[in-house]
Amino acid sequence: MRIINLIILGSLIALAGCNTGQKSSIQPTVFEQSNGTRTASYAQTIEYCNKTAKKSSKIKYIPIGKTPQNRIIPLLIIDSKENFTHHKVKQSGNAILLIQANIHPGEPDGNDAGMLLINKMITENNFPKNVTILFLPIVNPDGLARFGAYNRINQDGPKEMGWRVTAQNYNLNRDYVKVDAPEMKYWLKLYNKWLPDFSIDCHVTDGADYQYILTYLIETLGNMNAAQTTWQKEYITTMEQNLMSVNIPMHRYVTFRKWHDPRSGLYTEPAAPRYTQGYAAVQNRPGILLEAHSLKPFPIRVKAMLALFNETIAYLEKNSKKLIELNKKADQEAIELYSKGEPFPLTYSTINECDTVDFLGVEYDIVKSDLTDGDWFKYYPDKPTTFRLPYYNKIKSEIMADIPAAYIVGPEWQFIKRGLDIHNIEYFKVREETDIVASTWQCTNPMWSSTPFEGHFLLRNVILNNISKQQKWPAKSIVIPTNQRRARLIIHMFDPNSPDSYFRNGFFNSIFERKEYYETYVMERIAREMIDSIPELKQKFIAWRDAQESKPDQYEQLGWFYEQSPYFNYKRNLYPISTLTNEQLSDLKSRIKREKKN
Repeated sequence: MRIINLIILGSLIALAGCNTGQKSSIQPTVFEQSNGTRTASYAQTIEYCNKTAKKSSKIKYIPIGKTPQNRIIPLLIIDSKENFTHHKVKQSGNAILLIQANIHPGEPDGNDAGMLLINKMITENNFPKNVTILFLPIVNPDGLARFGAYNRINQDGPKEMGWRVTAQNYNLNRDYVKVDAPEMKYWLKLYNKWLPDFSIDCHVTDGADYQYILTYLIETLGNMNAAQTTWQKEYITTMEQNLMSVNIPMHRYVTFRKWHDPRSGLYTEPAAPRYTQGYAAVQNRPGILLEAHSLKPFPIRVKAMLALFNETIAYLEKNSKKLIELNKKADQEAIELYSKGEPFPLTYSTINECDTVDFLGVEYDIVKSDLTDGDWFKYYPDKPTTFRLPYYNKIKSEIMADIPAAYIVGPEWQFIKRGLDIHNIEYFKVREETDIVASTWQCTNPMWSSTPFEGHFLLRNVILNNISKQQKWPAKSIVIPTNQRRARLIIHMFDPNSPDSYFRNGFFNSIFERKEYYETYVMERIAREMIDSIPELKQKFIAWRDAQESKPDQYEQLGWFYEQSPYFNYKRNLYPISTLTNEQLSDLKSRIKREKKN
């Protein structure tokens, strides 16, 4: 396998034009200076950005924000026409390509590949004509600053690398919707301003051993509109063919049905919007999550990523106008989602049907460990082999949502307004208190995760009953119409069945807390008064009591009566966001117009 790797590395160096005898007006990168053994640190990357922007008028360096530890998040804009604002680039007709690295700084390959890409453009004075590149070399600077040799146990180089998460222990590639991390707030500001036509998010994967140097995830399974799905299929087919022609095997992200075991078969699913390409998808934009294979040597991985960057740019140069037009049509389709009256899929699952594919793996044994008594997978990279495997790549919609004309939420939930602003979602506020009979959800039997996930105790299970309820909505309540291009994102944020909603992420956990109590000596009297005045109440009580697994104690029995009484907090367990019909939305807008005139 080492001989194969050397052959591949030679091909990649030739492809990248990294000839050591070639004269260059720019300083070699850390990667080049170290003969492919080191990645650029935080300080070295910032220095590179500062110096590189001075080498060409076609490159501009802009810090887009600062981390909690006061480090700059750098951005390089590359444009052959020297357009460095989103307005000018849009007017120029260029497609916008976002390449980002170091969202997981233990996986730094994209940073070094991006530097090689830009240096080659400067050296040859050859910049894309129809593509503007946004290069984010460090999405997570604080993570990169935690530089060390022991941050990635499963990875073959570089000698030192950053840490996976932020200084606040957030995994940024889980934060696109909920936006806990300050770094993500700056990223979203950039993304929503520029709305890249295509994006590449660079990672290095763990997992089993196999021959592929690059793996990827791209939304080709049917969770985007048909035209964009076709475009992405054509793009990724071209990438696989072109890279294979220079000895860079590439495959969809490798997920075995049994962890580590290739013979168990492969499966794949669409990405949720908490992830990079999943977020791009609900923003009606194609994107690829690119994963170099961690067991391949660092220089081979970097040069493979560079090859994909070059091929992607060449592809976009030829297809930029078509891609821009497809994205515009997808935006319009999102605006019209509500008017079509069709349910919206929130989750998908893989069905029990498969294709059969050739998989470029390596021989392996499964040995019973004499230390742990578990299965120990021993791979033999010097024995490449091709497996014929079942591939489960067909999906079905699972949880569906009815699309409302709008959502409405009270002004007391301030984080909602913050999230809307960060995602650049359109909304308006009611001017005066108003009564609305609107649809919402009553929640019962909530169950949370036993440990936190990304700083939140997730609401894993809950029974949701859709109800209509009259409520007073105070002045400055927020109304979020769905007839806008971010409709798909809005539904994922606010439908309580969405795994990526604020609700499921625990932002509304306080609605389940009891805040008022009764004394038994009071409820004993009130319970009897209720029985005397409410027909059949006693029979309902007895039926409830008899249905319990064990006999409820006195307080629990009186609690049943308390919940039937007008003293019970009706807002407890009530989802604090309601949905509006088109008629209700129109009525609210009309009221606001009348109030403005008065």
